[in-house]
Amino acid sequence: MNERLKSARKAKGLTQADMAALLGYRSKSGYAMVETGRNIPPLGTALKIAMIVGSDVESLFSASDNNNP
Repeated sequence: MNERLKSARKAKGLTQADMAALLGYRSKSGYAMVETGRNIPPLGTALKIAMIVGSDVESLFSASDNNNP
């Protein structure tokens, strides 16, 4: 999960601090914990992340590297 989030964020030219601010976190560490997989965001936050980076929730947060059933 973490590499997909990191790649999507970087593709948009955003830093972890940018993402934290856009999501309403007090500091970048809150978002960094999501990106590293230490915290799983609530669905609403996951949807916001997907919208910001222009992706879908499933491709960003699925447990496998292959999204095909």
